[in-house]
Parts: sequence; structure tokens; C-alpha cells
Amino acid sequence: ADGNDTSTVRRDGWVSQPNGRGTFDILWSCLFTIFLCTWVSLHLNVPSMQETYRHQFSRKLRWMVQAIMAPEFVLGFATGQKVEANRSVEDFKNLPLPPGQERPKWTIRHGFYANMGGFVFHARESCPFPINSKQLLWLIKRGYVEYPKMTAKEVWDKSKADGFQKSLTCLQTGWFIIQIIGRAAQRLPITTLEITTLSFVLCTLVMFTQWANKPLDVESPTILTSNNSIEEILLAAGDDANEPYKWTPLDFVDDPSPSWLTEVQPHLRFRAGPKTRPLPRLTNDRFPVIGAGPDAVFLFLFTMAYCGLHFVAWDFSFPTRLECHLWRAASIVISACALIFWVCETYQDGHRLGRWERWAAKLSKSGKDGRISTWEKKRRNERFIPVWEIVVMTPVTLVYTLARTYIVIEVFLCQRSNMFLALIMKDVAALDDGDPECSGLEEALGSLRIDQNLTETNNKNIKKDVPAQQLLPRVPKAYCFRMI
Repeated sequence: ADGNDTSTVRRDGWVSQPNGRGTFDILWSCLFTIFLCTWVSLHLNVPSMQETYRHQFSRKLRWMVQAIMAPEFVLGFATGQKVEANRSVEDFKNLPLPPGQERPKWTIRHGFYANMGGFVFHARESCPFPINSKQLLWLIKRGYVEYPKMTAKEVWDKSKADGFQKSLTCLQTGWFIIQIIGRAAQRLPITTLEITTLSFVLCTLVMFTQWANKPLDVESPTILTSNNSIEEILLAAGDDANEPYKWTPLDFVDDPSPSWLTEVQPHLRFRAGPKTRPLPRLTNDRFPVIGAGPDAVFLFLFTMAYCGLHFVAWDFSFPTRLECHLWRAASIVISACALIFWVCETYQDGHRLGRWERWAAKLSKSGKDGRISTWEKKRRNERFIPVWEIVVMTPVTLVYTLARTYIVIEVFLCQRSNMFLALIMKDVAALDDGDPECSGLEEALGSLRIDQNLTETNNKNIKKDVPAQQLLPRVPKAYCFRMI
């Protein structure tokens, strides 16, 4: 025989799947889960009214890549948007209304919808532009627009949330988590790709909770018209509106910066954001001002937990010793960079909000209430991202990007040499009966080698690279091996 002869065997009834799994099974399960987690969980802002579907699709695809490279940062944007939506609820509760007028209910869904560019302001003889919740509140207080009469149900009706997609994502992620827990409980091998996919799953679950009340894939905004022109509105605003606007005519109410797309990328000589003024849409990457509340603490703890999850693979089996050391170094780097980022951003965030001045005033008992003047707010807004933060964060971002890129590449490189565990599955007596499922067992065992990690887990007395035949006296003779 030439060694390539095949034979067929007829079996009656249901034939179950093999007990083993291959590289394709691992790749398909992980990649499908990552796709669902990143694509379905993204809740982007309302596009401009002139955009085509191709532009919207390419933008979501870019954000999907960003969610793969740095899911914790996307989670930071989601948390910041939730905090801003909750702040708008408190602001609208204090909105003064004429006597006898019933106060409409402003919910967190309204806040999300407003801050994602759901309301477009169209003044007389002016170009329409999107406004956020603070700008909308300012216009309502001065009578330029009426209070939106949309209910929370009507806001949610604009959402394109697909229950089937979310259900499929929940089922797939739930099944994936159960598989990982089951394999860990049985001390079965887990690949670095599965550990990385698990981190995406956890980020997705948290993103779903942060964006639970944000409408998904809204395409057409709500137009709010005014009988006043922009010139009349700016003249009535007085000195606050003297400066030329940078993004929209209502920048003096709330500046939609800083944004990575419109402010950071131009300095790095990358493609800038929308060049039309006023802005045709609100960007998705406005740096969030989360503050020092429970959301900030939760985000910090989860970010560090996400980075720390990579340490689970510290003692995993890698194809080479160098790859093992590089994985460990990359795990340390992304955790250290995340910690440095949080320290710098927490300090600067407190400076933007005047938190440190208020605390200093209370500690010194100087009698000052620590409030920030309008001039001080403007000065700080002009230096929202100071020079020192750019100097510190530029190398940190570069090092983080390199480490994160290595991890993303390495999880696929590791698939060229995966660790499989030999499980006792079938009666060897079937060999005598000519069962084809156990044919070639002796040859398979002859080529099987026991990895160091499996050795330490199952039998500390067995040395590395011991041929499998030497293990036969230590296992029951009544069974043969299957690879899983």
C-alpha cells in the first residue's frame, strides 16, 4: 500500500461529531464572536444629512477596527456619553417654565439623542447644524426654539436596534463564556486567541450596559426651526458670543471639542474630520469629561481588569520562548500605559472642572467657594489638552500601540503551533475489531509529544518532550486517545 488508501464504513442511525477540535474551530468561534461584539455593540452618532451609506459604512468599519485595537478606549467614550446624558437629565429638571405649563419628561434617552446630534438647529436664513443637550437647553431658555415634544418611546422608535442581532450576540458570547469556563474547570488547554476574545466579550457586555439607552444607527435627525437668524441670536448673547466660532455658532454655549478627529489628527498630519463649517455632524470621539463619580471608578477598575486579563496567558505554551517573553512584556506595557493614562487624565480632568481649586479652597479655609469665573473657563477651554499632557501621552500612546499590535498579531501566530490535550475516550479493544476510528493509534501516539505545560498539570514526574509511548503504562489500557 502507498499509505494513501481509504476505505468507507456504513453506520446506521445518528453519527455524532468527533470529540476533537481543530485550528479552524478555534478561529471560527473566536473571529465570529469578535465580529459580533465589535459590530453590533457600536452605537455611533447621527451622520450628516448629506452623507451616503458608503461613508456611514466606512466610518463604522473604522470604529470596528479601533474597538479591536483598543476596546477599553471605546468603552471610555461610551461611559462619557452616558455621564453626559445623565447630566442633561439633571439640567432639564431645573429648566424654568411659565406658570401653569406642564414640564415634559426629559429622560436619559433624550440626553443620548441630543448629544449624538439628533437635534439639528435651523435658524432663519442660516445653515442648519447639529446641537447637543446644553445648546438645546440654552435655546429653550431664551425662547428661540420650543421644548421638544418627543416622548422617550418616540426617541427609541428612531433606533434601528435589531433584536435578532442582539439576541444572536448574547447567545454567541454566552456560549463562548461557558466554553471557556468549562475548559478552565476541566484544566483543558485554552489558546491566547480565546483569552483575547474573552476580553472583547467582557468589554461588549459593559458597552451594552453603557449604551443601553442610546438609539442605534439613527439616520435622520429632528429639525428644530427658529424665526430668529444666527446674527440676531449672537448679538443678543452679548460679549459671550464675540469670538468667531470654530465648530458651530453656539460654541460659546458648549464647545464640542476636544475631539481626536478634528483637533488631534490634524497636528499628527492625519486625515482631519469634517471640514465644513458649521459642523454637519457631531463627532463620535469627543473626549469625555467623566468627573470623579462612580462611573469613573467603575471605568478605571474595569480597564485595569481588562488589561490584567492578558496576564492569564503568562504561563501558556507559546511556539517559541521569545514569543512567550514578548507576550509577558506586552501585557505589562498595556497595563502600565493604561495606569499612566488614567493618572494624567484624572489630574487634567480635575483641572478642567476646577476640582483641585475647590478642594484647595476648602483645605485652606480661605473663604473662597472655589467657583470658576467665565474668563477662567475660557482660558482652560483654550488649553483643554495642555502641552505637558501631549509630551507625556505621545510616547505612552506609541508604546501602547506597539504592544497592543503585537498582542493582536501574536494570537494568530500562535495558531501555527497549538497545544492539544490527549484525552482517554474510547475502548482500545475496538482495535481488535477493526474500528476505523482507532486505526493508526500506535502511529499517532508515536508522534505525540507532551508539552511542558501539560506535563506540569498532569504529572510533574514526566519530563519535557517524553514520547507518548512511555506514558502508556501510566494510563488505563482499556482506552485510546482523542485530541481536543
